[in-house]
Amino acid sequence: MSASARKRGRPQASPDCIKAFLDELAETGAVAIAAERAGLHRSTLYTLRRRNKDFAARWDAALQLGLDRLQDFAVVRATVGDETPVWRGGQQVGSVRRPDSRLLQFLLKAHRPEVYARPATPAADTAGMSDFARRLREAEARMAALGKALPPLPSTKRGRHER
Repeated sequence: MSASARKRGRPQASPDCIKAFLDELAETGAVAIAAERAGLHRSTLYTLRRRNKDFAARWDAALQLGLDRLQDFAVVRATVGDETPVWRGGQQVGSVRRPDSRLLQFLLKAHRPEVYARPATPAADTAGMSDFARRLREAEARMAALGKALPPLPSTKRGRHER
């Protein structure tokens, strides 16, 4: 918004401006962008949202549409990829599509956490380590019964001069 517009005051939220805002919000999923394109100040819109439950519900619905659209875009980018030009000898000779595997990992973790997300506390690792410790104690007991000691475990740390 320009300085002269600020001096005159914020633009009023006319029905046409509100419709433009909601349309842009459904398109972009971004309040700041939608407000700017509709010619409205965000604080005006947030005030209206607090005061008008119908407008708040329409805002939420538009935002969900915008977020669904962003999610669709992310899925396409993760699976189909972006088109990247291929250059040879200073000339474009074609293009390739490069899927975004990191984005794909993120989407899989978000939508299928039971399969792809790491558990907060890795119970399998803890159980595996306690099983290892139990087996190590049993091996030490067997070796002690034979009158021998287990050889020391190799160190995982290297000194400054070891290679």
